[in-house]
Amino acid sequence: MKQIGIVDRFEGDRVVVEIDGQMFDFPRAGAPAMLAEGMVVIIRQGRIVDVDQIETQRIEDDMRRRFERLLGKQPEL
Repeated sequence: MKQIGIVDRFEGDRVVVEIDGQMFDFPRAGAPAMLAEGMVVIIRQGRIVDVDQIETQRIEDDMRRRFERLLGKQPEL
């Protein structure tokens, strides 16, 4: 079964991922090497198997737009 989550933090050899508002630990071993906090990950059989690059970028862009609005900057077209 495939699950989608967001990397919250790293704790030693574990990756803490938020899935549907709950936190779960997964082994860091075997996870993608470029894994970072805030990335959207795909989980299968209790392991992080991939990063959803498109969804990660969408969330980053959305957060950047929100932050710029807070600062009163005009969005770039």
